Amino acid sequence: MSAQLDSNNVSENNNNSVKDVRLLLLPDSASDGNPTSVISPNEVHKTFIDDLTRPADVGRTWRKRVRRVPWFILLMCFMQISLHWIANECMQKRLIFKPEWMGEYWRLLTYMMLHSDYWHLTLNICLQCFIGICLELEQGHCRLAVVYIVGGVAGSLANAWLQPHLLLMGASAGVYAMLGSHVPHLVLNFSQLSHRYARTASLLILFLSDVGFTIHHFCHNHNRNPRISLEAHIGGGVAGILCGFIVYQRYRPTTQKANYF
Repeated sequence: MSAQLDSNNVSENNNNSVKDVRLLLLPDSASDGNPTSVISPNEVHKTFIDDLTRPADVGRTWRKRVRRVPWFILLMCFMQISLHWIANECMQKRLIFKPEWMGEYWRLLTYMMLHSDYWHLTLNICLQCFIGICLELEQGHCRLAVVYIVGGVAGSLANAWLQPHLLLMGASAGVYAMLGSHVPHLVLNFSQLSHRYARTASLLILFLSDVGFTIHHFCHNHNRNPRISLEAHIGGGVAGILCGFIVYQRYRPTTQKANYF
């Protein structure tokens, strides 16, 4: 008999506790006993949906989409195309890389904004878009910018060291830096990248095609009209590989919250 009473007391206590919890969940207006003041499940669901779709979330989605634009590659393409149209002979002399560059340190980078003709410009624009857009979206704007700039400086220094009597223009050193930086990017993130085998194969085909064209140009044209700066290409590519291992990080898939710099 006593056990049965104890169980009844326990059940009453549980019911009271449940009622207390329900009272805590209800608003103050529900304490007057009016059944119309109780929040229905449909109203709770609607409030939850409204919270998810409030304007702040829309703004956050818009900012995320803006960060997914390859701004650095687009900026470089815009500057190169604009300078090719507006740069006169005097401006080219001030921006091109020349052996007497000491004291004029901007020449280490500004030569990448200049191109000899429309074919040279179109080739470099297409290559840096093909190589750099996916890389920028996955590694971020600032990391790719560091690789591009370091590759350009390394290419100009290599040219000044090995070919000090020659002028230099074109974005090939920066393009090769991005191409070389795919090596650390693939090493760090190969298992997480989409279409990884197709991307690796396309980069190898691009690299081997350029090597084949360069060999053909050396054998048949003796590297004239135009003259290809192997020193700048190699310097930019090696700098891209080394710099990529330093500044690149493991890629976070789109299912996770990623930071883009």
